[in-house]
Amino acid sequence: MIHTSAPRKIQWGIGWRISVGFGVFGLAVGALFLMTRSTLEESQQLSRHIDGVLTPSIQQLEALDRSVSETRILIRHWLSVQSGPLDPEKVQLQRLMDEDIPQQVQALLPLVANWSDPALQAQFDSLSRDIEHVFLVYREIMRLLPTFQAYEDPIAMMDAEYYALDGSSIPAFTESIRRHMDAMSEAQTNALRASTAQMDALGTQLQLYAGNVALGILILGLIIAWWVTRSIVRPIGELKRALIYMGRGAPLEKKVEATGDEIGEMAVAVNRLADGLSRTREFSLQVGQGQFEAEYTPLSEDDALGQAILKMRDDLANNEREMEAKVDQRTAEVKEQKAVVESLYGDLRDSIDYAKRIQQAILPSENDRAKVFDSSAVFYQPRDGVSGDFYWFHSVGRVRMFSAIDCTGHGVPGAFMSLIGHHALERITKVYTQPDRVLEQLNRSACALLRPGGFGEEGNDAVNDGMDLAFVSIDMERMELEYSGANCPLYLVRKGMLQELKPDKMAIASFEPGTRQYQMQTLPLVNGDVIFAATDGFPDQFGGPKGKKFMRKRFRELLVHVATLESHEMEAALAQAFHDWKGEEEQVDDVLVVGVRV
Repeated sequence: MIHTSAPRKIQWGIGWRISVGFGVFGLAVGALFLMTRSTLEESQQLSRHIDGVLTPSIQQLEALDRSVSETRILIRHWLSVQSGPLDPEKVQLQRLMDEDIPQQVQALLPLVANWSDPALQAQFDSLSRDIEHVFLVYREIMRLLPTFQAYEDPIAMMDAEYYALDGSSIPAFTESIRRHMDAMSEAQTNALRASTAQMDALGTQLQLYAGNVALGILILGLIIAWWVTRSIVRPIGELKRALIYMGRGAPLEKKVEATGDEIGEMAVAVNRLADGLSRTREFSLQVGQGQFEAEYTPLSEDDALGQAILKMRDDLANNEREMEAKVDQRTAEVKEQKAVVESLYGDLRDSIDYAKRIQQAILPSENDRAKVFDSSAVFYQPRDGVSGDFYWFHSVGRVRMFSAIDCTGHGVPGAFMSLIGHHALERITKVYTQPDRVLEQLNRSACALLRPGGFGEEGNDAVNDGMDLAFVSIDMERMELEYSGANCPLYLVRKGMLQELKPDKMAIASFEPGTRQYQMQTLPLVNGDVIFAATDGFPDQFGGPKGKKFMRKRFRELLVHVATLESHEMEAALAQAFHDWKGEEEQVDDVLVVGVRV
C-alpha cells in the first residue's frame, strides 16, 4: 500500500505544480495579449493617419509646389523669349495651368478635409484662391503675347512686363503662395514627426512590458523543470537515454539496466530492439556494398522491418541488373540527341546570319546616302543579330527622301517585316513622293499582305503586325520639307532650338485603307537645319543610375547637342550617349536615329 500510494502523491504533485505553472503562464500571456492588442490598435490608428493623410499631404504639397514653381519659370520664358504658340515651354505652361495643377489641387481636397487644424484648411483655401488669381494674370500675359509677331508690339510687351515688375501682381501672389505652402508643409511635417514619436513611445512601452513578462515566464519554467527533473526516477532516465540514441540512429553502447517492474520489461524490450537494429545495420551495409548474398534473420515472424529488409535486398539485386541495361540504352540515346541538337543549332545560327546579310544588303551604305544628302548620320543598333528597324534613302529629280521605320517585333520576325517595308517603299516612290500619299499606299500594301481577308474577317483583328515610321520629302530647290508620320515624330533643330512635328497616331496596317488619312505637314528650311527621325528604341531604353527609361525629353536635349557636330561625330556621340546610359542593362528594343543636314 505504501509503495502504490507514494507514486500517486508524486504524480498528483507534479500535475498540480504544472497546472499552477501553466495557469500563471496563461495569465501572463493573456495580460501581454491585451496590452499588445491595445498598443497595436493605437499604433495602427497612428499609422493609418500617417500613411493616409500626413505622408500623402506632404507629397502632394511638394508636387504642387514644384508645379507652381515651374509655372513661374515658364511665364518668365513666355515674357523673355520670342516664340510661337508651338514652343514646347508654352505648351508645357498651358498643360500645367489647365490640367496638372488643377488635378493636384483636387487630389489635395480629401486630404485637407482630414487635417486636424481648421486654420490650415482655411490657409489651403487661401492658397487655392491665390493660384487662381496668379493664373488669371498669366492668362492675361498669354493673351497679350499669343504669337511670334505679338512680341514686336511694344504696347503689348509693356503691358505684359508690367505684371512681372516688383510690387505688381505676379510677385505679390507668388510671395503669398510661398508663405501658404511653407506654412502647410511645415505643419504637416511637424504632425508627422509627432505621430512617429508617439508610435516609437508605444513600441518602447510594449517592449518593456513584454520583456518583464518573458522574464517571469522564464523563471517559472526553470522552477517547473527543476522539480520535474528531481521527480523522475533513474530507470526512466536510462530509457530516455537509450531511446534518444536509437532515435538518432546511433548504436546503443550501454544496455539499459532491467528492474523487476514494468519499467524493467520495457528495458528488456529496448535492449532486444537495440540488438536487432545493430544486426540490421550490419546487413544493410553489406547490401549497400553489393553483397546481395549476405544472410539476415528477422527478430520474429512479426518483424515487419526485418521482412522488408530482406525484400529490399532481393529488389535491389534485380534493380541493379535492370539499371545497368537502361544506363547503356540511355547513354546511346543521349549521344544521339546531342548530335541532333548541335546540328539544329548550327542550322538556326546559319539562318540568322544569312538573314542578317540579306537585311544589311537593303540598308543604304554611307556612299548611297551621300548620293541623296551631302551630310547625313545614322545610329543603328539592333537588339539581336537582325533588326525590325531600318532606314531608307532615295531621290527623284530635285526631291530628296529619307525615312526611319520601326517594324513590329525584333529579331528575325522584325527583319522579315523590314524587307517587306523596304520593297514597298521602293515600289511606291516610283509613283508618289508626297509623304501622305506614300503612307497611304504603304498602308494599302501592308494590309493586302498582312490582312488578306480584311478587317471584318474572323481572326484578322488579332493580327498586330505593322510599322511605325517618319517619312520626309525635301524639295532642294524650293528648300521645303514635307513630312507625314505614323507614330514617329520628326525633329527640326535650327540654331540650337528644337521643333517637334507630331505624327498621326495610326500605325501602318492598323486600319482599313480609305477609312482614315495621314496628314502632311510642310515647313520651310534654311541652310544648316538638321532634321532627325528616330524609332522609340532610344527613349525607351532603361539605364542610368536608377535604371529608368531615357525618355523623350532627355532625347530631345541630346538631339540639340549633337546637331552641332559633323556627321561622323554625330554618330559617335549618339552611340556613346546610348551605351553610357544603358550600362549593364539589357537592350530592350532595336535602336535607330537618322539625322540629315541641309
